[in-house]
Amino acid sequence: MANRDDVSRELAECTKCGAVYAARQWPDGTIKAIGSERCRCGSAEFAVVETDEGTVPPDETK
Repeated sequence: MANRDDVSRELAECTKCGAVYAARQWPDGTIKAIGSERCRCGSAEFAVVETDEGTVPPDETK
């Protein structure tokens, strides 16, 4: 089992439908959605969503 410090929390996107989930990335690169083994579409393939840290998304309500 991986050391807790080796597992990172990430934002992950389903590679089939694009749904986004909170996820954990394991040292071997495996990405698992938190709370579910699969996406609502049935896929179990996820990719980490790339973000620019420190960049705040625009507020679309203005």
